[in-house]
Amino acid sequence: MKLSSLYLVPLALLALTSSQSAVAADETVATQGKVSVTTADIQADMAGRSPELIKRMREPNSPSGERMAADIMLRRQVANMARESGLAARQDIRNRLKLAEERALYEIYMEQAEAKSIFDSQLEAVARDEYKAFPEKFTKPEEVRVRHILIRPCGGDSKNARGQAEAILEKLRSGESFEALAQAHSDDPGSGKRGGDLGLKPKGSMVPEFEAVAFAMKKPGELSDLVETQFGLHIIRFEERKDAVLRPFDEVKEGLIESVRNRMRGEVRKKIADPLRDPANIKIDSEAVRRAVGQ
Repeated sequence: MKLSSLYLVPLALLALTSSQSAVAADETVATQGKVSVTTADIQADMAGRSPELIKRMREPNSPSGERMAADIMLRRQVANMARESGLAARQDIRNRLKLAEERALYEIYMEQAEAKSIFDSQLEAVARDEYKAFPEKFTKPEEVRVRHILIRPCGGDSKNARGQAEAILEKLRSGESFEALAQAHSDDPGSGKRGGDLGLKPKGSMVPEFEAVAFAMKKPGELSDLVETQFGLHIIRFEERKDAVLRPFDEVKEGLIESVRNRMRGEVRKKIADPLRDPANIKIDSEAVRRAVGQ
């Protein structure tokens, strides 16, 4: 059952497009011995899949269709082996198959209910309304870019570390290159190699003592006093600030529409399920359940 042993029809992916009405529902797309996979199998396996997955499957040269055909073939071959070994006749297996069928029917029923209530044409409108109503959700926060030089106490000798940091700070105030001193002395190996540059950072991404100073600074080139954190002593130089900005709708559109879709799907399912699982309408024998679980 190796994939290389399957004969996958080169046009199998064309069967994935709904516009291919000319393709017969029973067209064979893969064979292995006497076992085959058809267009109908592919379409049945696609049913209920996420729109993102289906979109990826329909991209030119996507291998997803072939992988799906191979997966169906594998499951079908193993299922045939199970039947031949008599598994399907066992009562405990039949019980499991009954539950599997009920799970499948549950999903199909819910999918049909969703399809009747949720339309692609309304999703973007709802997404736009949410974008306008909650702009803070889609706002890129204020960011600052700073450089720093970190001096860690060696062997717990904080006095020596402070003396070293103060000497470096004096050199910086006298005009020596921050980048060169960071490369030569910073105990932060990552940023040290970049002349102390930490890149743009939003609030919440740095330790509090460091962040408070970094966001309080205003002028490019401004130097801080020594800042002590759990990592050691820092000298910070302010580089730039990026104000908070509302991301364009088109930038967040795809993810927002999917979020709206998922929320609406949940609402449809909840409306159906809540009355059916109301504890007031279900009688559960707790002792019998415990006996069943304990067997």
